[in-house]
Amino acid sequence: MNIQEKNIYMKKIWIYLLAICSVAIAFSSCSEDSADKWRNDNLAFYNRIKKVPNVHAIGDSINGYSGVCYQIIKEGSGEKLPIFGNVVNVSYTAWIYNDTISYENVPELNTDDAFNSDSDYDFKIGGDVIEGWNIAIQYMSVGDKWRIFIPYYLGYGNFDNSNVPAYSTLIFDIELKEIVSDN
Repeated sequence: MNIQEKNIYMKKIWIYLLAICSVAIAFSSCSEDSADKWRNDNLAFYNRIKKVPNVHAIGDSINGYSGVCYQIIKEGSGEKLPIFGNVVNVSYTAWIYNDTISYENVPELNTDDAFNSDSDYDFKIGGDVIEGWNIAIQYMSVGDKWRIFIPYYLGYGNFDNSNVPAYSTLIFDIELKEIVSDN
């Protein structure tokens, strides 16, 4: 290969590398844009939920952000509230926000669309559950069933978790069945 052929060959390699870099940059900016859009859509949904009648807020401002919102589905005995460190037993169904859910149709959520459901789950408040659960459960009486709306920063945050994308608003129907232990 002579010098002229080498120069042409090197130019082709540079053009090829430039094209690959351009495509990579385009894809990375698209994913950032879609992540920003997802986060903004979820925050907008959560902010609309806070204005729905019969939706209440817990921890109205946590680090400058709103806390957990809830609707009462069924009231329990009202006799005892769990506290940090207690082990509780709950049943729950979980959804994530998607663009088919609006504040008008939240009461009609279908369990077939849930990403998780567990009829009997024990956990320690302050333990290995998302912060939104730790906050909400401490306000529930045994027998209460609430629909809880958890913003992404009190859920899985900016990390994907299994089938839950980063920045997702989480929706749970949770029933507090019992306080298993008073620690």
